[in-house]
Amino acid sequence: MSLFFVMNGCKSNEEIINPIIEPPTTHPDIKLTLGSKKIAVFNHVISSGDVTPLKESEIENYFGDRIAFSIPEAIVFKNDSTFLLKSFDIVEKFKSKWEGDKLYLQLGDKQSWKQLGEKSSEKDFKLNMTFYAKKKDQTPATRLVLGQEYHMNLDDPLFSKTDQLSSLTWLTFDLLYN
Repeated sequence: MSLFFVMNGCKSNEEIINPIIEPPTTHPDIKLTLGSKKIAVFNHVISSGDVTPLKESEIENYFGDRIAFSIPEAIVFKNDSTFLLKSFDIVEKFKSKWEGDKLYLQLGDKQSWKQLGEKSSEKDFKLNMTFYAKKKDQTPATRLVLGQEYHMNLDDPLFSKTDQLSSLTWLTFDLLYN
């Protein structure tokens, strides 16, 4: 039994045209670094409702190293994500979206969005960050709640008049990135 293979080739005068494949549309990564940090509010409120302004030199007494660990040194915008780069190689990553000049971060429940900050010019991004310490002295124990939040409104229930045995300290920074 013999097998024959015949190979036949055709040559055409027409050139083969490969289709042009367009790369997906992506926006270039934008990285902004912290340009300035200014204290907007630093107050202590006691149960009577008395508000005492505090001095910058007292920050460490209330918040220790929390500020150094928490304020982003840089912000990277990449497509639909925002990366907050902090000291000590800490990175927070959020899904994000722009609505006009305001940037919103998706919260953990995937239904809610919270404003991070906004463009203040073509090259600048502004955000504020609030740190708080709420202390409740009640025998036999003292309870202390520490927290921080981006773009926290001062009409938040946390800032309402404290109860008889509580005090609240809050510090808000205005941060400018460029």
